[in-house]
Amino acid sequence: MRIRPGNSVEQPKPTTTAEKAATPAPAKDAKPASKPYAPPTGNVVVKDTGMDAPVKTARPTNLTGAAPPPPAAPAAPLSGVDGGSKANASVAVAFENIKAPGGPAQSRLLSDGLDAWNARMQMIEGAKTSIDASYFIMEKDPYGFAFLGGLLKKQMQGVDVRVSTDAMADTFGKHGFKMPLKGKDYLQELVNHGAEAYIYHPVSSRASDLIRGDYGVLASNHDKILVVDGQRGITGGRNIAQDYFASPKDVKGSWRDMDVQVEGKEVAKGLVEAFDAELKNGDASHAVRGDLLGNWDKKDIQLLGAYEMMNLWVAAPPLSEAEKAAVRADPAKREALATALVEQALGKVQADLPEKLKRAPSGDDREFLKEQALALVGHVETRGSKATYDAGTGTTRQTEVKIIDQTSAASGQRTNNMAGALTALVDSAKNRIVIQNPYVVLTRDMLDAMKRADQRGVKIEIITNSPLSTDSDVTQAFFLEDWPQILAECPNAKIFVATGDRKFHGKSAVIDDDQAVVSTYNLDLLSGFVNGEVGAVVKSKELASDLLGAFDDDKKTQSNGFIEYTIEKDANGKAVLKDGQPVVKFGPENHLPKELLETYAKKRHLWGEVLRNNLGYFEPLRHGPVTPP
Repeated sequence: MRIRPGNSVEQPKPTTTAEKAATPAPAKDAKPASKPYAPPTGNVVVKDTGMDAPVKTARPTNLTGAAPPPPAAPAAPLSGVDGGSKANASVAVAFENIKAPGGPAQSRLLSDGLDAWNARMQMIEGAKTSIDASYFIMEKDPYGFAFLGGLLKKQMQGVDVRVSTDAMADTFGKHGFKMPLKGKDYLQELVNHGAEAYIYHPVSSRASDLIRGDYGVLASNHDKILVVDGQRGITGGRNIAQDYFASPKDVKGSWRDMDVQVEGKEVAKGLVEAFDAELKNGDASHAVRGDLLGNWDKKDIQLLGAYEMMNLWVAAPPLSEAEKAAVRADPAKREALATALVEQALGKVQADLPEKLKRAPSGDDREFLKEQALALVGHVETRGSKATYDAGTGTTRQTEVKIIDQTSAASGQRTNNMAGALTALVDSAKNRIVIQNPYVVLTRDMLDAMKRADQRGVKIEIITNSPLSTDSDVTQAFFLEDWPQILAECPNAKIFVATGDRKFHGKSAVIDDDQAVVSTYNLDLLSGFVNGEVGAVVKSKELASDLLGAFDDDKKTQSNGFIEYTIEKDANGKAVLKDGQPVVKFGPENHLPKELLETYAKKRHLWGEVLRNNLGYFEPLRHGPVTPP
């Protein structure tokens, strides 16, 4: 039985017998924010946090009834920070005061999607003892199948593998691996070979959560974690799907995201502890069981073949621009490349399979691999990308890292050391804060923290989506209502929005050019009060500079179409108000199509006004009247 970092003894695998001394509890960017919020009807109970104080959520009898009372004042300092958050403390002191696991680490920012993919592939290939992987979204495409194939290969080699994916992210089981006969059999293949696999908070189990009447019915595990050998890890905004890794030249509108790769025993331990925290969060994690009637529908060759095809493709010599154009234009060329790729991969699989598992690939195996190969060879920028990733090793920085984490509300309780840590970092800023986040729906607590920073003269820059680049119309409805108030109450703030095809999904920030945050945490209600999240706070001027450089590149890239939203200000820099509201100088009305403005006017009224002001669920998002400093 192997000792895992962060645990005294690892949890035994539920699918084995000889080592089964204890069984884990049964089975816990971007999509849920666009789903309707269900109004809670009871008291939301949250553990160890000031930002997430208990909220009275008694439902009014009608939409025009009186709003619920404000949240109770926190009874204790913000969790995650020694002595609570102290305004104007230095950012270095705030970092030291964060109560979270961590230590020295070699850290590398993974800004480019293909770099982020190759980092994961190399970590998996090099695994010797253990792999822990938890992702909100894992999709059935060449990247998702290759990822699971790598986990299966390592499990077959004796590496202990644990993998978890969320249920709500794939509500109807069309795209992921949670549903029987629709993808779950691939997770079962891993389990049949001794791995642990979990589905987090299945939709079928959420009906009972309605009885509690709290946020739990919506709770998801929004973590993105990969840890190898208790020594190396990756976290950040990316899920496992082609939209997060492929070049926009290959997949139009592929998402813009951010991860950080870390190497250091204590930091990796923090990521393992975050994985374990959701595994132990009540009964939210449902273990995937092996095939009851034996592994008669084997998926091993399909998964292993998908992994080997990906390895071959990223390691192949890159194509010239002329060759790329030819492959994109000519189906016959793609057919030939795909056929060769399948045969090469099958040869590698057959050579590596243990003798007792060797078998000829079935017709289904070949059909599956050909389908995946045809999709993969269309990603011509992915070919040869391994060499580009390898050439970037000089960007690795010597850093100090702390892993901040919070569990979801699935069990009715939350452990949260993220809210306090993030607020403390904002309160510690003296010069500037730069934030890139896809969903900016500030809770009252976060807006207050930004106002305190602004009053100290801190410059604040927010980089986010507009309705033209978002995947979440609900969060945009709130944002379109709120952005003028943010600028009015924080005169030193600037807001930049993307208007291109790419959806911005990174959840990152830099404080005083000294510390960087790379996380899964959205600036919205779901991350603040509902979902499990994780992130890395990195103390390093060099890595902070890398992240600022990535932000600047994003704004300069013409296809992203960044523009600045502004309000009118008087000679003293104070917001000009009309009927109590900031006067917009340049905003959505100046660049969005008329039809889209009309659509969002209805959404803004429903979500940003009626529901926010009348349902207790949305109480944390009520900011009160505009009060410029």
